[in-house]
Amino acid sequence: MKTKPILLFLVLGILYIHGHTQPQIELLPFSSGFSEPIDIASAGDDRLFVVQQKGLIRIVNPDGTVLSTPFLNMTGAVSQSGNERGLLGLAFHPQYAENGYFFVNYTRANNGSTVVARFSADTENPDLADNESEKILLTIDQPYSNHNGGNLLFGPDGYLYIAVGDGGSGGDPQDLAQNHLSHLGKILRIDVDNGDPYAIPEDNPFAFTDFTLDEIWAMGLRNNWRNSFDRYTGDFWIADVGQSAYEEVNFQSASSIGGENYGWRCYEGNDPFNLTDCGDADFYTFPVFEYAHQGTSCTGSITGGYVYRGALYNALFGKYIVADYCKGEFYFVQQTDDGFESGSLGVFSPFQYSSFGQDRYGELYLALRGSGNIQKLTDKSDCRPVAKIWEKGPLSIVEGDSLTLTAFYHPLLEYQWSKDGQELPDENAYILNVTEFGVYSVEVTNPENSCTNLSDSVEVLVEEPTFVDYESFRNIHIYPNPTSETITIEGLDINMNITIQLFDITGKMVISTDLTSQEKTLFPLNNLAKGAYVLKIISHRKSSGHSIMIR
Repeated sequence: MKTKPILLFLVLGILYIHGHTQPQIELLPFSSGFSEPIDIASAGDDRLFVVQQKGLIRIVNPDGTVLSTPFLNMTGAVSQSGNERGLLGLAFHPQYAENGYFFVNYTRANNGSTVVARFSADTENPDLADNESEKILLTIDQPYSNHNGGNLLFGPDGYLYIAVGDGGSGGDPQDLAQNHLSHLGKILRIDVDNGDPYAIPEDNPFAFTDFTLDEIWAMGLRNNWRNSFDRYTGDFWIADVGQSAYEEVNFQSASSIGGENYGWRCYEGNDPFNLTDCGDADFYTFPVFEYAHQGTSCTGSITGGYVYRGALYNALFGKYIVADYCKGEFYFVQQTDDGFESGSLGVFSPFQYSSFGQDRYGELYLALRGSGNIQKLTDKSDCRPVAKIWEKGPLSIVEGDSLTLTAFYHPLLEYQWSKDGQELPDENAYILNVTEFGVYSVEVTNPENSCTNLSDSVEVLVEEPTFVDYESFRNIHIYPNPTSETITIEGLDINMNITIQLFDITGKMVISTDLTSQEKTLFPLNNLAKGAYVLKIISHRKSSGHSIMIR
C-alpha cells in the first residue's frame, strides 16, 4: 500500500531558493529543418537522433548540422493521421555499440495499434539503419486515436520501460488505467535480451500472477509523456498529462520494487476525479509536483524532461526540468532532505516543446514540434561549471592498491585535482587514480568564461587487508593503451575471481564481464566510440582502476 506524501507546492511566482542560485534558463538555437520533431535520443556517442512524428529518424552532428539521408524511414508503416499518432519513441540498447539494436514505439498505419519493435543498424554504415530488420516485440490495440504514450527507455537495470497511455477519448471511459489485465495506462518493463520476442523480468511486481499482466511495472497513468531515469541516482521521473485541471510529476525511487498505482482515473493530481470502484486514498501514490490549468482546450500539457546531470551549469545540477507544451512554461522539481521543492523557470514559446533530449555528456536539448527546430538548454545565472565527484559513500583502499575518482565530465572543461589541500602536479584529467590515503577534491574550470568551481572533499580511508593476495593486482599490465579494438590484460592471478567493468566519461558502465582464469586475457572493446574510459578490475572487496583511451 502506498501513502499520500506531504508535498511542497509552489504558488506560481514564489520560488524556493534556500540560498542557492536560482537558474535563469536560456534556450539557444542548435539545429533546424525538421518536420514535427517529437523525440531526441542518444546512442552513446556524439550524435543526436531526432524522431519526426510522421516516420523519419534523422541524425544531428555535434555542430548542429543534419545528415541529408534519414537514419530510418518508417513513413509507410506509421499512422499519418491524428495529432497524437505516429512514430513516438526511440531508445538505443545499452550495448548498441556492440549489437546495433535500437527500439521504436509507433502507431500502426492500418489500425492505429501501438507497436514496439526492434531494428538493427546497418553493419556497413553507422549512419543508416537496416530498414528490413524490424522485429515486432509487442502490439497493443488502441480503442481511440489519442493517449498513446510512446516513450521508450532503458533503465539502469538494463530492462526496457514502455510508456502506454490509457487508450484515449476523455476521462478514461473504460477505466483501462486501473484494469490489471490491460496494458493501457501503464508503464511496462520487459527483458529484450532473453526470450522470444522478450522475457518477463523475474522481479516484475506482478510477474507470473493470474490477476495482472506480467509486463506491468506501474499503473494508473493517463498519458505519461516523456519519462526519464536520473543517470546519477537511478530514480525514475514520470510526467503524466492531466485531463482538464492538473498536470503532474510522479517520482519512483531507485529502490522501488515497482507496482505503484499513480491514481488515474480515480485521481487527477491530488484531487478526486472519478472515485467509482476506487480504493482508499492510501492505496495510491500521489505526485510530487502538480500545477493547475483550466478549461478543456490546450491550456496545459506536460512534457517530461530530465534531472540535469551535465557538467556545464552548476545551478541546474540535480533539478528535474519539465515544460508545458501548451503554455511554453518551464518548471523545476528538486528532491530535498524534507521532500520536494519546485518552481517556475520562465515562459517561452507556446505550442512547441514536444520533447527533451540528453546527449552523452548530460546536456539537455528541446524539440520544437511546431517550428521544426532543436534548441539547447543553457543557464545564464551562474557561470560556474559542476564540480562534483561521482563516487558516493565511504571509499577505502588497502595500502599499495588504488581506486579511481571521477568528476562529472565535459570535453570543454579543465580539471585540477588536490590532495589534503595541495594541488597534485599533472593531475588534470577528469579521472584520478588514487594510491594514497587522504582527502581529495577537484577544481573545475570553464576556459570559455574563466569560471571555476571547487568540489566537496572526498576522504579515502585505510582498509585492512583481507585473505586475497593483493600483490597480484599490482603486477597487472594493460596494453596497448591507447588502443582501437582490443586490450591485453596480463599478470592476473589464476586463483582470483575477477570481474572487469568499463565506464565511459559520463560514469555509465558500458561493459561488465567475468574474466577467465588465466594469466593473460585478450579483452574486446566491442567497437566502442573513441574517447577516454575507466577500466575497473574487481576481486572480492578490492578494485583497481585504470585509464583507457580508445582511438
